[in-house]
Amino acid sequence: MSATSAKRIIFLGPPGAGKGTIASMLSHELGIPQVSTGDLFRSAVAKETALGKKAKGYMDRGELVPDQVTIDLLKECMQEPKCKQGFILDGFPRTVIQADALAVSGIDIDRVVSFTVPEQELLQRLVGRMTCRKCGAIYHVSNLPPKIPG
Repeated sequence: MSATSAKRIIFLGPPGAGKGTIASMLSHELGIPQVSTGDLFRSAVAKETALGKKAKGYMDRGELVPDQVTIDLLKECMQEPKCKQGFILDGFPRTVIQADALAVSGIDIDRVVSFTVPEQELLQRLVGRMTCRKCGAIYHVSNLPPKIPG
């Protein structure tokens, strides 16, 4: 995809399909942000915004953050200057409610990319996945081990 191509992109697919990896590379190539709901949640919680406090309550209880909180966080993000030239939505929308909210939000989308990976491959990728508790970086025990074990 060239820099003159679509710049409002959605990546959909199951966990472990490679959305985040490809979104990160394309984000750098196109000079647009990769927007994942996980990153939005972590940022809002760290900044202690009103929506961050709502999300934290659900996260602390091990519950999924409700669609409306997720949608509101995304809408806030889309208003930031960094998203004006485009963005890659990494794993959003995840539900029909989120998709409907995006459709009526006035946020235009140029392309949707759906990642399909065989189930056995997904299981292999996810079983070995590790996430840094401090920065959220994703590692894999064999494909991308961390520099410091654990």
